[in-house]
Amino acid sequence: MKKKTIYLAILAVSTVFVSCTKTPVDASAAAAIITAWKDSVMGAIYNASSNNIAYGKADANGIFKIFLCNADGSNSRPLLYSAWQTNRHQWPEEWSADGQYLFCYVEKNNYALETGHTRIPDDAIPGYGGYTDIWAIKKDGSQAWQLTDLPNDYSHGIAHAAISTDGTLFTWSERTQAPNPFDLNLFAGGYVFRTATVDYLPVPAFSSIHSYEPGNLAASGEVESIAPDKTNMLLYSTFETKNIFNTPVYKLNLASGATTQLTTVSYAQSPTYTPNGKHIIFMTGRDCDIFPQQIQGSDWWIMNADGTNQKRLTYMNVKDHLQSVNKYRLAGSLSFLSDTSFLGGVMVSPLGLQGNTVKVNFSAFIK
Repeated sequence: MKKKTIYLAILAVSTVFVSCTKTPVDASAAAAIITAWKDSVMGAIYNASSNNIAYGKADANGIFKIFLCNADGSNSRPLLYSAWQTNRHQWPEEWSADGQYLFCYVEKNNYALETGHTRIPDDAIPGYGGYTDIWAIKKDGSQAWQLTDLPNDYSHGIAHAAISTDGTLFTWSERTQAPNPFDLNLFAGGYVFRTATVDYLPVPAFSSIHSYEPGNLAASGEVESIAPDKTNMLLYSTFETKNIFNTPVYKLNLASGATTQLTTVSYAQSPTYTPNGKHIIFMTGRDCDIFPQQIQGSDWWIMNADGTNQKRLTYMNVKDHLQSVNKYRLAGSLSFLSDTSFLGGVMVSPLGLQGNTVKVNFSAFIK
């Protein structure tokens, strides 16, 4: 299933108030039901086969570690591996279909000398994409395997990733250019999207790697979900807008590489197929209030798999709504519990992945 809670680096450092199309909100409109799951944790990923959830949580020094728990949140325990240093970031990314392996990304151990940049721990905060590789680890932590070995510099790393429902196809956002604060297209860096067949025997490994670069242009963006039939994947990108504050959601055909734009209003990210493939949940700043002296927040929306019939699910960023605390909230990535409910990350600060994880039930929106 899906997914971890990772967020845009641009939102973490920007003080710009992002404009969005604002239309009056119908106070009587239906809303999905939001309930608390765990405080101070992000990136929850549910696996139905094992009935386990993996999530990320920062330690006292702000270094993120991986934890596992039962589906009800009980029996939390850290997932550790001897080759991973305790002062390096680790983050849960995706489960294998049977729940025996957790795919994650792990910060590189060695600090290498570079020209023009001095590495700091914040560079590898989950979602920022610097100095990280993809690993697979057994759920008991007894063995782990490094699946990528990217150059150890500021221009390379891993951001979001996704796995197919059957666990045989993996896709990831790979940084190939360092963030450029003077270019809104590359503010979060330049990324290519790669897919690989997942081999589990004799040990987990990637094969048949394919690369995609929409428009054949360097751009910021992140992949988020693979269709159940493995014909396409969902992502956002700046390859057409050239603006990190205007990030449409696209469907990318895995056979041809062709893209289809699914959203047009405001920024939109985290597009994720429901398990049955009929709908897509995504986050967007559309119709969100901007609270005084705060940056643009976002809420979750739902649409059909072809992008039609877009409806708002949550109202965390509407002044005086029952779901709002009248402060910025950023709806993030999500992991489905069923075709009508998910765990989702809610960021409460634009810095450092601070926030909590909630359950969202949207059964009232499914006919």
